Amino acid sequence: MALMQAAQAPDLARVRIPAHRRLLGPVILFAVVVLFYWKLVLTNQYTWLEGPDAAYLDLPWLQFQAGEWHRGRFPLWDPNGWFGQPLIGQGQPGAAYPPNWLLFLIPLKHGWIRQGALHWYFVLTRYFAALACYALARDLGRSRTASLLAACVYGLGGYVANTIAPQMVNGAVWTPLVFLYLFRAERGQRPLASSMLSGFFLGFGWLAGHHQMNLFVSIAAAGLWIWLILREGKPNLQLMRLGAASAVIAVLASAFQTIPLAEYGRRSLRWAGTPEPLAFDQILPYSIHEQYSLHPISILGIAIPNIEYRFGLYVGIFALGLGILGVILAWRERQVRWLASIALGGLFFSLGPNSLFHGIFYALVPIVEKARVPAAATLLFATGLAPLAAYGADLLPRPESDRWARRFGWALVASAAIIAIMSLVLFAAKVSTATDDRLMVPAIAAVLGAAVLAGWRGGGLSAQAGGICALTLALFELGNGSSYFLPSRAVPEQNPYLHRLAEHGDIIAYIRNRGLPGRIEYDDNDIPYNIGDWYGVETFASYTASVTANVWGADTFSHKDFYGIRYYLGKQPQRPDQKELFTGRSGLKVFENPTAMPRVWSTAEAAGCDPANDDVQLPVHQPNFVRIMAEMKCPGTVVLTDTWFPGWRATVDRKPAPILEIPGGVRGVRVTAGSHTIEMRYRPLSVFLGAGLSILAAVLTLLSLKLGI
Repeated sequence: MALMQAAQAPDLARVRIPAHRRLLGPVILFAVVVLFYWKLVLTNQYTWLEGPDAAYLDLPWLQFQAGEWHRGRFPLWDPNGWFGQPLIGQGQPGAAYPPNWLLFLIPLKHGWIRQGALHWYFVLTRYFAALACYALARDLGRSRTASLLAACVYGLGGYVANTIAPQMVNGAVWTPLVFLYLFRAERGQRPLASSMLSGFFLGFGWLAGHHQMNLFVSIAAAGLWIWLILREGKPNLQLMRLGAASAVIAVLASAFQTIPLAEYGRRSLRWAGTPEPLAFDQILPYSIHEQYSLHPISILGIAIPNIEYRFGLYVGIFALGLGILGVILAWRERQVRWLASIALGGLFFSLGPNSLFHGIFYALVPIVEKARVPAAATLLFATGLAPLAAYGADLLPRPESDRWARRFGWALVASAAIIAIMSLVLFAAKVSTATDDRLMVPAIAAVLGAAVLAGWRGGGLSAQAGGICALTLALFELGNGSSYFLPSRAVPEQNPYLHRLAEHGDIIAYIRNRGLPGRIEYDDNDIPYNIGDWYGVETFASYTASVTANVWGADTFSHKDFYGIRYYLGKQPQRPDQKELFTGRSGLKVFENPTAMPRVWSTAEAAGCDPANDDVQLPVHQPNFVRIMAEMKCPGTVVLTDTWFPGWRATVDRKPAPILEIPGGVRGVRVTAGSHTIEMRYRPLSVFLGAGLSILAAVLTLLSLKLGI
């Protein structure tokens, strides 16, 4: 009974505390996170951008969007690859995610997004993820110090810290808040408002861009709601209404991203590891999921650095032990059981083919087969483990926990001995590929952890002092994980990617100075990054995850002249008739295709009319707006070789006109003889409807808070 009463600590989030004391935890946490990532924001020697996807895909996307915001345009359409694609519809660029807009509005340096700003963006993302977990732990009645420990475990370890791609980690910022307010709704604290807040943060996470992590969180939240509704053997109507309200708000809040994503998904193909890109109605083979699942051996990587295979779980042996003890010591508290279920469920699901559960979800639950990375469910493991570690840190020092504290201490000593012996054996055998010298870190941490426990039990350390020692020890272990391998600019072999983005500026400048518009094709062995978005030039194929089906189905590789591909960048010409124009500092050359068609041209409808006599010009070509001036001798069709896609609207001499889909997947507008001004604007209903629904979700949620229901 005493242990149960100890576990059911007062809900500190509902006690009136002076503002300066409430802010103390977040301020301390901010300092901790900044110091943890000192390599990124306190020096200029390291970067997180030195990776193939970060440098070649994510950074160009961010650069393009920042440029558009600074030109006073919201980036709806990306014209720089595959003849143009919807930007929000692709999801991964994160164009619908409001926190990204703050990054894009930061002053540019000579037109380029600042690397320092990107480093702070990386660090602040982890800070706000940690802050959300801190709020969850405090709401569960945990002490400030224990809540800080939970925040660090979540934000500086596991999925959040080890996932680089912004579109895959930004949604994780809001995951703890989904369950914070779900727990509040269940215990009757402003139940309707809490339910709606839970749903709002779930939907808001979808705006970050990528679907897979958000899908897994949605499944976990839905599963918990179903359990709560049915746990008494018959449906609880009140909880059913609350769950329905939460689901509706989640759907509405996510609409700014999910509606354009659904529109684009049905009209596109994506590369997902198969030899050919797949359409939305094609099932992603399970063999692809197997490749991106967590290997069972990687579970050791929760406590031992560098055991992970492909995906990082590492939080350290001490934090893991505290989480396990948190479950044991507070098992009678229902939220603890739910957190344990979330953690174990996420871990089992992430094992993919080694877990029966994932296969069942793959076969039966819609959209799960689209989420090709089961290992992303390790986010749920971190979401459950982090607050459980806070329970362990709070309850272990108490007298009624002495027996478990003693057992934990001996377990740590035994673990230290085993790991030390293993490290010595591997070192003697020179098995460098199995691990590295960080194997001794958990052994050191285990010994220090046992010493902290001894101090707690013997009275040499107060509960607060012991908590601070536990937090420090957790940070010591976490520091040997995510931030350990940040590439150093002083080591050339650690920097194979970013420098390539600066190699071709002279080539792009030469093409622009020629004043002859045309698309660019390039050898992707020499230019592996998305040069179109990076430099703001229109290219043919680009480094992206998907392409519209109408363009791909037009056999574009056999009809390149049709699409106005005037220039080719490579070391050698692609075909005999190409004319060499320029050689850049990188050694790449610019070749001109003499038979490339103009970017805009006309066709005649009547016999005897020669479209060569028409004068068609393209004076304005912006991402979301195009203006064409056409002097037509006969009625005909003006063709713009940009991708046809719903949402583009045309006017001819300021009067609405339909946009035709011309063979080849491009746009055309019929006009009469004479002089005409043709304008096309991208005004997608999917985006505006989605934005309206997301705003509606925010208004309804704020209204419920104001009404206090």
